Amino acid sequence: MTNKKRHKSTLARSELIKVETALHYEAGNQARCYKAVWRRWIEPKYGICYRTYLNLLGLDPEEERRQDNHPSLFDEL
Repeated sequence: MTNKKRHKSTLARSELIKVETALHYEAGNQARCYKAVWRRWIEPKYGICYRTYLNLLGLDPEEERRQDNHPSLFDEL
């Protein structure tokens, strides 16, 4: 995330989302991945899209998609 000036309410909401994600996220468990956490707890409560959720967490959407670190067909050798 770039160093833009953020409103206090946005920063507070971001911290609440990070805390809630820490409660429910479990690495390696597909039932508790970021997308599942967003779908079950974050989206109904805060009404934000998945991309915004990842941006608030400071994650790259492309990197999150490949959590298992398996090589892709498009990776260079």
